Amino acid sequence: MDQCDIGDDTMIAMTVSLAVVPDSGEAFERVFAVQAAAVRANEPGNRLYELFRSQTVPNSYTLVEIYEGEAALAAHRASAHMAASRPQIAPFLAGPPALHAFEVVSHVG
Repeated sequence: MDQCDIGDDTMIAMTVSLAVVPDSGEAFERVFAVQAAAVRANEPGNRLYELFRSQTVPNSYTLVEIYEGEAALAAHRASAHMAASRPQIAPFLAGPPALHAFEVVSHVG
């Protein structure tokens, strides 16, 4: 993933657009669920880690992530569970993920 440098005290949101290999969606979702559970269990700085399947574009998913700051995002990227899951996810991808970083400017809760 690309680095983003917007300050450690600023919440960071990421969207990741993923195209998966045709007819592999269900298997991809099962493998991703394991990754998501590990993120939620092991990353206190992660506020949201949700995968969405497009209703209009076949084999298209968007991952939405929110982190408490740059340190939380760096911890996510360097975590053992992410290193272990990347090779599990890679065979399902039809191309490189498209990553977008955002500074959270409005937050409720």
